[in-house]
Amino acid sequence: MNLQLTQPYRIRRSLSGTGGLLPGLLLSAGIAALAMLISRLPIPLVATLGPLTLAMLLGLLLGQRLPVSVSNHSAAGTALARTRLLRLGIILYGLRISFADLLNVGAAALVIDLCVVVGIFLLAGWVGTRFLKLEAKTALLVGAGSAVCGAAAILAIAPALRARAQDIPVAIATVVLFGTASMLLYPWFWTLPAVQQLFGGSELDFGRYLGATVHEVAQVAAAAGALNDEAGQAAVITKLIRVMLLVPLILVVSSYFGRKESDAEGGKAKVSLPWFALIFLLMPLVNASGLLSADALAQIEQIDTFMLAMAMAALGVETRFAALKSSGARPLLLGGILFIVLICAGAAISVASGYYF
Repeated sequence: MNLQLTQPYRIRRSLSGTGGLLPGLLLSAGIAALAMLISRLPIPLVATLGPLTLAMLLGLLLGQRLPVSVSNHSAAGTALARTRLLRLGIILYGLRISFADLLNVGAAALVIDLCVVVGIFLLAGWVGTRFLKLEAKTALLVGAGSAVCGAAAILAIAPALRARAQDIPVAIATVVLFGTASMLLYPWFWTLPAVQQLFGGSELDFGRYLGATVHEVAQVAAAAGALNDEAGQAAVITKLIRVMLLVPLILVVSSYFGRKESDAEGGKAKVSLPWFALIFLLMPLVNASGLLSADALAQIEQIDTFMLAMAMAALGVETRFAALKSSGARPLLLGGILFIVLICAGAAISVASGYYF
């Protein structure tokens, strides 16, 4: 078995060089900037989508109208944005997590997150392939978005799955739809006497449940705003633990699909280690070291959000509606099934863990 670092995607040689990269990078940056501006408007629906999803949607709409000549000139830059820039964005995302925060939330959050991530991801593969007749890679893309951290997880795990580019927006659509529904439903759930009784009146436990089962970090933060400060913080930290679990998940998936691909080709098995995921795992150490001030971390977070928005915009520009249409309604149906399981099974796991931690 050979271990090797994942090689960055190759940029088209015919369009290589600064002149070839610049048009696509500027296009991605312009869409990302517009998405970030729109996300700050006091419009409830816009606020729930967040800048990353908005960037993907804007890029998707623009991509359908781009003339072929423009698309050809921007292809190298958009490819760079959705690959190397994405990986850098994922690495910097790790600076949002501190070990002090992870320790404060307790072992219960880790147990719940492990059960949710492993259970939902495997369930997506089983239901998607066995009952919905989806390709395994498509089903697992949807599973990653539901199990870990929405669009960021889908983008990060796609290379490990060897997924097709046209499957990524379909998976992200499930996050947009059901993640937004979660964000609106959970604050209402806590107003129900039956739910409060189920969690023993503990808003902190409900916050952990929220963080362990809502799709996106931004969606968790928005939904947690309806809880008290302690419960809201627990929800966000529980969510960030799920984000950290993306690293071992990528390693396992990369190993499995690398072996499967090698066996199919009759060659020696190779396991590709995603270098960006390994560096991401070290970022909480940098955060905890105190080398970066709070102001510096805040500025890095803004830059990181912009880079991730550029990656989403580039992905949208390169996607065509015809590819989305060919996927049909089955990925959305799978996302809906996982959404229901997250609500029901997530509550059961959260309540059960509360008895032991």
